[in-house]
Amino acid sequence: MGEAMPVSRRGVGTVLGSFAMVAATALGAPAAHAHGSSSFECTGQENITYGGLGLSSEPTTVSVDGLYHCSDDSGWKATAPYHTEGTTPGTCLLFASNQSRETVRYSDGTKSVIEYKNGTSTRLLGVNRATLHGVVVAGRGKGSTAQKTIQTLPDGLPTDCALAGGIRHSTGFTHLSVGAA
Repeated sequence: MGEAMPVSRRGVGTVLGSFAMVAATALGAPAAHAHGSSSFECTGQENITYGGLGLSSEPTTVSVDGLYHCSDDSGWKATAPYHTEGTTPGTCLLFASNQSRETVRYSDGTKSVIEYKNGTSTRLLGVNRATLHGVVVAGRGKGSTAQKTIQTLPDGLPTDCALAGGIRHSTGFTHLSVGAA
């Protein structure tokens, strides 16, 4: 038999690294983009509290508490209570986009923090439809774009808009899409 050839440290590292990759593949190690960074969808209902939404376009506070039901293509499913704090320069006649920060806590123990910076809003026959655009800044889906659509029905009479306190509460049906950046 022949003489063994010496192997450098670099060669040993390359061989061991290759062996580890082959072993991980054979053992079914998850892909780097699995659980936590794939796109997902959520639907839910939310209760919205305003600081007083009236006829003036002065900024007012918005606080939201809701519950999402989320899933993705891999079969992941979770319920997720969420809370949002922000402001809106909207009126009860025409809602405007708001700037807000939403924290979503999934039933599997993970969470997402989404910052919404802009959006559009339309109102027809008392139903407001707002679409907010943002980015996931922490947690599940970090770095991904987020789009949230909300359809709201004010609680109270149409005349509440003109009263001193304005509209203070509404209920919304919502859909959240988180996708790759």
